[in-house]
Amino acid sequence: MKNPMTFVILHGWGLSGKTFILLAKSIKKRGYRVYAPDLPGFGASKIPERPLTLTDYALFLDDYLKKNHIEQPIFIGHSFGGRVSLKYNELYPNCVRALILSGAPGFTPIPKRKLLLFIALAKIGKLLFSIPPLNLFQDAVRRWYYYFVGAKEFFRAEGTMRDTFKRIVQEDLVLAMESVGVPCLLLWGEYDIIVPVAIAERMHQVVAGSQLVVIPEADHGVPFKQPEVFVSYIERFLKKV
Repeated sequence: MKNPMTFVILHGWGLSGKTFILLAKSIKKRGYRVYAPDLPGFGASKIPERPLTLTDYALFLDDYLKKNHIEQPIFIGHSFGGRVSLKYNELYPNCVRALILSGAPGFTPIPKRKLLLFIALAKIGKLLFSIPPLNLFQDAVRRWYYYFVGAKEFFRAEGTMRDTFKRIVQEDLVLAMESVGVPCLLLWGEYDIIVPVAIAERMHQVVAGSQLVVIPEADHGVPFKQPEVFVSYIERFLKKV
């Protein structure tokens, strides 16, 4: 009997494998194997002792696959997990059966100039608001600022994870997207305001042979908010894998 397809769900920033329990159940009941690891720094995993890069996450993923004897997985990469999926596929060609990316910022939604300015101002603000009495307003101002520039995840990150976030969002994934040679489904929520459909459309132009499907009236969290709907689209894609 042929081994069933194996899915590995890679979660977004600030989430964990548990976030996707319902999605995993929906996939399993269709006869597939499913894994949903906690990436380093999230869920039950340990906080890294140093800031990490996408390559570090790809190395972790390779080790995880080997330990669990997983070969030719289909990655479901949500948001940040989509970045990791693309990087892994670039570093380990011919090891992935297919990619399903949802809300994955192949291109950062924040323009590069704005991103660099944001990081510079964040450093200045840290110094400025450490001075009394301005330090009393530090958290409130930081929360407003990060929301304003579209980087709420940065506000939530602490220690090495904050530096990890800065590294991750600055990494260019164009070569990783150009190197995709496996079936790739870009499965997006119509109302994703975190990583808009416009980003998916740009990715679709770069990832050769990719399919772009937009789920009506769904947002960035569609994989775990509407798992049955999400899987129904995956099943259509699997017929071509």
